Amino acid sequence: MKNRFMGSIALAGLLACSVVAPGVAQQPGGAGSIPRTPDGKPDLSGIWRTDSSTAGPIRPTSWGASRYNYNKLPEGQGARAEYDPIMHCYRPGIARLGPPLLVPSKSIQVRMYDESSPFPGGPSEFDVIELRYYPGRIWMIYQYNQEVRQIFTDGREHPAVDEYDQNSLWWNGHSVGEWDGDTFVVDTANIRNETWLNNQGYENRELHLVERFRRIDAETLEIERTFTDPVALAQPYTTRAILKVRHDLTFTENVICDQHYGRKVGFGFGGVLGINNHPQ
Repeated sequence: MKNRFMGSIALAGLLACSVVAPGVAQQPGGAGSIPRTPDGKPDLSGIWRTDSSTAGPIRPTSWGASRYNYNKLPEGQGARAEYDPIMHCYRPGIARLGPPLLVPSKSIQVRMYDESSPFPGGPSEFDVIELRYYPGRIWMIYQYNQEVRQIFTDGREHPAVDEYDQNSLWWNGHSVGEWDGDTFVVDTANIRNETWLNNQGYENRELHLVERFRRIDAETLEIERTFTDPVALAQPYTTRAILKVRHDLTFTENVICDQHYGRKVGFGFGGVLGINNHPQ
């Protein structure tokens, strides 16, 4: 856990300090104009913080509803924390990373003096992404847990899924992107199913995601996301986020789970069989 986390931090730091790849320098423009790359496409690079967002509603299938009913609290809103994969040191997955970021407030932890402590401000302070260009791909780094994702732009297709090979599935899926006019469309498949869609306890089994990135002006980025899942969702689940560029923001090192945190919360480590293992 520690090695994977430190590796993500190192990669995030490397990318944050890197220069824009050749061929993607911004073209000059007037005040308020959209920065563009030499090929005329909007330049999406930079650090972006969510300014406003909407999510849902989720319309589950009968299977999805049964999973939700199992995971939810007996009374009130929300899910049982002891069933939440994040609370068992699982990675949040692409649906909850957002934007908008949909994670429990208790999972926003920082490490100080060998202790994990809640970070003031909670999830809203960590609803930040960074986009960086690299030949053949775009790197997407999330403030939350410094999660890293590659969006391939070299024309490749999704690899075949082998249900007996976990190496053909990823927590954040396999993403490929292409331009449709001024909209960058990203298709993501091969998503692992140990994750939830949000904090309420909705699960997924054959999740597929299509994202649309639009740079509205020099300061604003819009990201619309549409999830489909023939097993868990009776109709598409959508989210929309408006993000503002933040030239002054730097990422805060954080950790969503470690041994101290697991003991403090009291749930420990679930392991592969500790999540989504209730009756089918």
